[in-house]
Amino acid sequence: MTQYIAENGTPITDDMVERWAQEAEDGFPDATLTREDDPFPPSRAEMRAHTIRVPDELWKLVETAAKAKKVTPSEYARQALGRSLAQAGLTREEKILVYAQANGLTREEAVNQLLDKALA
Repeated sequence: MTQYIAENGTPITDDMVERWAQEAEDGFPDATLTREDDPFPPSRAEMRAHTIRVPDELWKLVETAAKAKKVTPSEYARQALGRSLAQAGLTREEKILVYAQANGLTREEAVNQLLDKALA
C-alpha cells in the first residue's frame, strides 16, 4: 500500500481522499470561485486571431478543460499562455517590454500603465 504525505508532513488517509473526491463531485459547494486575472489583459478591440497548429488530442483537452472552467477555448488558451509566460523566468525588464509590445506602448507608457493599475 502506498502512503502519501502532505507537504506539511500530514499523512493523507483514504478517508481524506474519499472526502475530497465527494467534494469535487458535489462541485465544491462551500468554495468561492474567482476568475483568474489575465497577466496580459488586452482589450477586446485589440484582439486579433492568430493561427497555431495543435494536435487534435491536445485541442480536445483544451476544449474539455475550458468547458469545465466555463470559459471559451480561446479564453482558456489565453489564460494558459499567460500563465506559461508569467512562469517563463523572464527578467523584470523583459516582462515590461513584452507588456509594452503586446499593448502597443512604449516602455515608459507600459511602466506608467502598470503603475497606474497597481495603485488603483
